[in-house]
Order: sequence, then C-alpha cells, then structure tokens
Amino acid sequence: MSKRIDFAKQRRDQGRSLTSAFREIKAIMEPIAHQSGIDLRAILGEAAARKEKEKQLLTERLQESVVPLFIYRDGQPDRVGSCVLVRLDSEFYAFTAAHVIRDAGSAKLFAPSEGRGGKLQPLPPYTAHLKSSRGNNDLDAGVLALPVRRLGAFQHHVFLSDADIDQDDLPDDQDDLRSFYFVLGYSASRTQVKVSRAERRIHQQSFRCSTQPIDAAEYLQEGMAKSDHILLDFDHKEIHVEGRRASPPKLQGVSGGGIFLIFRKVTRGPLVAIATENRRRSRLIVGTRIKHFLAIVRALKTTGPSGSF
Repeated sequence: MSKRIDFAKQRRDQGRSLTSAFREIKAIMEPIAHQSGIDLRAILGEAAARKEKEKQLLTERLQESVVPLFIYRDGQPDRVGSCVLVRLDSEFYAFTAAHVIRDAGSAKLFAPSEGRGGKLQPLPPYTAHLKSSRGNNDLDAGVLALPVRRLGAFQHHVFLSDADIDQDDLPDDQDDLRSFYFVLGYSASRTQVKVSRAERRIHQQSFRCSTQPIDAAEYLQEGMAKSDHILLDFDHKEIHVEGRRASPPKLQGVSGGGIFLIFRKVTRGPLVAIATENRRRSRLIVGTRIKHFLAIVRALKTTGPSGSF
C-alpha cells in the first residue's frame, strides 16, 4: 500500500507562502507609494471591503434559492440538510443530497418561508427520487419534484432557471484568477440558528466559503471520480475573517447546499454541483456534479413520478 500523501498540508504551505510573499511585496511598496502621495494601505483596505461587500450581496441573492431543511423531533425543529430550488421547463424541483432525504425518513420536511428565515412551512407534497451508488464514489444525489400549483410558501423563493445551471458540465477552472467556487448551505450548529418556538419562526445564518478545486492526483487518493464529483479545498484550520483566523461551524447540515462557479467580473455564475460531504481529515468539501441531478429530471420526464414521500 502506497503512503498517503498529505495534500492538505501541501495546500496549506502553499497558501501561507503566497500570503507571506504578498506581505513582503506590500512592505516594499508602501514606502514607495507614500513618497508618491499614495496611501497603499487605504487602497488595499477599500478593495478588501468592496470584495467582502460583493460576497455578502452574492450570499443574499443566492440564499433565496438555497434553502435549509428541517424536520420535527420531539416537537422541536431539527436541521437535516439544505437544498437548492430549480425550475426546468416550467417544472419545479429541489436538489439535495440523497442522504438528507434518507435521514428524514417518513418525517415531513419543513423550510423557512424566506431566504433569511421566517416561519417554518411544510414542503408541498413532493415525490423524492434518489440516485446513489456504493463505495467511496457514492453519487448521493436526490431530487424532490414539487407540484407546480401547490408551492405554498416556496413561491416567495427564487428558483434557479436553466441559464443559472451548468448544463454542459464545464471543466473546472483550476487556479483561474478570473473565477472562484462558492459554497452556500446551512450548518446545523446551534450557534447558526435561532428558533422562536412560540411563533415557529427560524432565523438561520448561512454558511458560505470561497475556494478552488484540487489537483487530479488528490481525486485518485480520495477514490473519487472527477467526472462525477468536484473536490474543493476547505481547510477548517486556515479560515480567516477580517484578517484573523476563525473557527468555522461544523458543516453538518450543509449537505444539499449549492456549489457555484462565480466569475469575478460579474459576481455571477452557474450552479455546478450539490455539496454532499465534508472530509475533515483531507480538508475537503465534496460535491456531486449537477449533471446527475439533471439526469434524474430527464428520467422523470420519460418514466413519470414514483417514490412518493
């Protein structure tokens, strides 16, 4: 058996080297800029603030389409995962991880009425369809088919259209400075959700991260097929907020959330995968590529609904 390579350490060391190099360049340039009457520190600060504002606006827009899912256990709401709302050919769906649907079992699913939260509302009667396989290469894809005329509170959300989805399964933009990958979902951590039991209202703080895909060699070590999955760098020991290291919430509950390829120039981009797993040891977020969810939808159109929950 070959020795396991610590790719996470390699990525971490590379990131720290780049950060160190940037700081050295900044230290060299600041006095030169000052002599020319340029406040380099203020310019960089404004750029960082503008970048953070853009990501906040991106989050606010996408969280109208990426929704947390709850069930009730012993009379209390309990987070089971996330889902992404999609409209294809005038039909409405919720894409999520298959294990989210399995974990819910026969329990009724609920979701807040608005992107930032709101009163918990039951999902309209749906049919659930799973596509899965055994072993490390589990596709873990689930689609909820929603009735067009009975969306209820979901009609206030924004369903992604064909144009918002990576229909062609475009190749990963490895180390492309013109784009980044954006993961959005909802952690089940108690620090991320506030529940008003009397009003059955939820205020759910979304989880988000910007990241990049990994090299092909790491897919091989993880036993994951690049044609079916996307693996993204997520080192929970190297998270920084406003320049300071921070501990992110546990990613339990983020399963079923969206993975988007965002182009920096327009701060927009397609849904490319659904998040299914966080491999903490490998410092990775795993996603099932969107083509498998689209395949389920195509199969529904030819075979008709089945597997009703």
